[in-house]
Amino acid sequence: MVTFQFASPETHYAWQHVSQFYPTAHSARAGMPTVLETEVDGSIGGISFSGKDGIVRTVSEHFEAMPLDAVLVMKDGKIVYERYKTMTPDTAHITFSSSKVFSSTILALLEEEGKVDLSKPVTDYVEELKGSVWDTVTVRETADMQTGLNGTEHDEPNPDSRTNPQQVWYRWAATLSIFPNQGEDDTFAVLRAMERNKPGGEVFEYNSINTWLLARIAEAIEDRPFAEIFTDRIWNKIGANHDGTFIMSPNGYALAFGMTSITLRDFARFGAMFTPSAETVTGSKVISDEILDRIQTSGNPDAYPDGYVGEVMSPKFADAAGEISNAYMRDAILPDGGLFKGGVGGQGLYVSPSRDLIAVRFPTGDGSEWNEAMARAIALHYR
Repeated sequence: MVTFQFASPETHYAWQHVSQFYPTAHSARAGMPTVLETEVDGSIGGISFSGKDGIVRTVSEHFEAMPLDAVLVMKDGKIVYERYKTMTPDTAHITFSSSKVFSSTILALLEEEGKVDLSKPVTDYVEELKGSVWDTVTVRETADMQTGLNGTEHDEPNPDSRTNPQQVWYRWAATLSIFPNQGEDDTFAVLRAMERNKPGGEVFEYNSINTWLLARIAEAIEDRPFAEIFTDRIWNKIGANHDGTFIMSPNGYALAFGMTSITLRDFARFGAMFTPSAETVTGSKVISDEILDRIQTSGNPDAYPDGYVGEVMSPKFADAAGEISNAYMRDAILPDGGLFKGGVGGQGLYVSPSRDLIAVRFPTGDGSEWNEAMARAIALHYR
């Protein structure tokens, strides 16, 4: 799976056919899929923005120039822009980390039901970590990626977590067979050996370990596998047109921190859960106004800019620099309430509840294409 993470001619195929390469668990859709209305807005293709290279391109030019497989924009519950280059509306594509919000959405639903208290230690729900540093880490700090622990994905003193078999993050990933197994099979044993670097809640330090733990918390509360929880609580309630797929680790865990495969339209349906058009698009209202408000307002802008992802994201949302925060697994929460989550290959879901807008895309890239700036430009087009 090491090479699977990086864009290449081979992964161009693999990212659209994950079940041919890995064991998977499916979230089966239920009932009739909702009908997505289309009302093309011809102005979207002409929206211009500046990319990382300083070149100003339109949305249409960006789509042609960059390794984008598909892009969809939904406004007021209708598809207003939709383009496919290497796939069709019925093709499933890997989401990578853009689907981390699946786990945090389930957490928010459990929180609303009083089944989880985010102020409590992680070990109140994950008994396998009792007696370790995780006794001092709250569920909220985990959901917001502000644990203050070592073993981060990008923020270690030596930025080699993905390549150095001695690093905590690499060792954790190897127990899930993301990297070649080093003879260490107990995922929890790796996490029990983690140490505190700084107080929790101070810095946004990106880490898929946190998302993995949110899934374990949900499983402990619901007493069933994560894929089943996701199916019942989300996938069966958004009018999905296709099944969702989770890559499974050899030790039986759904890799819900990013190894998920869905279609673009179904990803847009998920995003619509957080917009005023939720019932129109999905047929139900799963996300309450209280949940949405909590996600939009609970972040701390002071914790955002010092970590790796905050540094990377801030220039892409330049109009909001200094006011961006993160919470509930989002990469960026903007001052106007916009919510963004991306993946390592450039995949991304941008939701603007105030504009009733969703911009979602599937690339086969390396994440450096500044697709986030494109999504932000589209949102700002609808002032």
